[in-house]
Amino acid sequence: MIQSRLYSYLGILLEGRECFEEESLIEKRKGKGHLLDEPGPSGNTSQLDDKTKYSIGPRLKAFSDWLLKSMVSGNLEAIFPAATREYAPFVEDLWKDPAIQATYDRRNEIQTLPRPAAYFLNRAVEISRTDYEPSDMDILYAEGITSSNSLTSMEFSIPPSAGNSNLDPPYQHDPSLRYQLIRVHQSSLGGNCKLVEMFEDVNMVAFCVSLTDYDEFYTDVNGVSINKMMASKQLFENIVTHRALDQKNFLLILTKFDLLEEKIDEVPLTRCEWFYDFNPVPSQNPSSSHNNSNNPTLAHRAFQYIAVKFKRLFHSLTDRKLFVSLVTALESDTVDEALRYASEILKWEEEVPRLINEFSSASIEASSSA
Repeated sequence: MIQSRLYSYLGILLEGRECFEEESLIEKRKGKGHLLDEPGPSGNTSQLDDKTKYSIGPRLKAFSDWLLKSMVSGNLEAIFPAATREYAPFVEDLWKDPAIQATYDRRNEIQTLPRPAAYFLNRAVEISRTDYEPSDMDILYAEGITSSNSLTSMEFSIPPSAGNSNLDPPYQHDPSLRYQLIRVHQSSLGGNCKLVEMFEDVNMVAFCVSLTDYDEFYTDVNGVSINKMMASKQLFENIVTHRALDQKNFLLILTKFDLLEEKIDEVPLTRCEWFYDFNPVPSQNPSSSHNNSNNPTLAHRAFQYIAVKFKRLFHSLTDRKLFVSLVTALESDTVDEALRYASEILKWEEEVPRLINEFSSASIEASSSA
């Protein structure tokens, strides 16, 4: 999966290279347009040099054309990693080419190139080798899951937190409890999320959204460029209003906060049309990554803003409360905290009816004794 995804990232980079090359050629023609019809010393018409710093040689151009054609046809996963041995030398030569490095330097301008791509592209030569074995970090950075395993299930228990022993026994978390997590990719839900009906017996829905999706795009089957955050918003609306999930608890998990911290200073949140009114008061110490309640960083302000947007949307659709958790996937403690929060919500939902009954009984007894 990771090797095929690497070739996909290379393809997106090559598409950007073509755009940058075309822009450079247009600029050269504008600057030297007055020379087009002037005869040269030999009496021939001068020709503009059609090479720019984004131009690649015939061999790599042929590989580029083939890779882009394979991407359009959707055959990448069928080709790789089986063809890794054949095409690995092209990857090494391509990555070392100055034109590709010049393109990579402008990667933030390529909207369809996801943020995790940089992690894999910087190790393109290593990953393209036939003896490549993904590390744990590679797997954590890998974006998405394939259609072949788009529905996965696992059982787990949640370790008690440090403050668990300080709670009264009824509120302490039981580490022996087992939970089942069913992970579903949106591509497996079917049209209008019809397959959501399969999960009507779940106790809670955890909906994950990447905080860095606000300026990232993908191309749908019709060739239309779609903003990933807007796509998540649309899917969220379809899921929370589905009749099979009526009255279910929803936990919104906002992920990739560490990447948001790197990105937010360079790319404003207002790139997403849904976040057009994000206008935080500048921090007194914007360079500090440490957050506190009195002086939150720009990234924390953005997180809080996005959380409120989803909370208001959820309430407008269901008239209920949305729970939110912040996660950095590379920090396992934050994942444990999110899962622990989910278990606490479920426990609270079980306790509420009992507490109401106890309160009602106590009220009746008090009235009788009076």
